[in-house]
Amino acid sequence: MATNLPQAWLAELGDQVALVTDPDGRAAVLSEMAYAARRRRDVDDGDLVDMLELAEAARMWALQEHE
Repeated sequence: MATNLPQAWLAELGDQVALVTDPDGRAAVLSEMAYAARRRRDVDDGDLVDMLELAEAARMWALQEHE
């Protein structure tokens, strides 16, 4: 699934410590990185949707972990 996504974005997504420390801030960074990748045409519309959904899922996970 995630093989077409930018490696830098995937690395940010995998940084669990940063996500738990600042779930909203990290999700915002992930979203901005996703939109930037789309503007550069590194990803297509479908990949952008996947990236935004994963960023939100990561935020929700981090909020639960933070409790």
